[in-house]
Amino acid sequence: MKKKFLRTDAAFDPATGDVHVYNTAYLYGEWPDGTTFETNRYMDSFVVRHGQVVSTQVWNDSAEILLSRAGLAEAPL
Repeated sequence: MKKKFLRTDAAFDPATGDVHVYNTAYLYGEWPDGTTFETNRYMDSFVVRHGQVVSTQVWNDSAEILLSRAGLAEAPL
């Protein structure tokens, strides 16, 4: 699996001094069964405080894609 970066945004919170960093992109590669993919959206969110990452959150479409492939998706992607 690899990432195709789209953009990175950062926002300073003057109340806390934290910097919130958001990276959006697509994941591409192969599932364990060898099926390729290239449009799996993701977003990484980081909180940086005093030069150190103190929080990380990751979102992507992997679960929804796998549900769709199994015929269990509630809505199309």
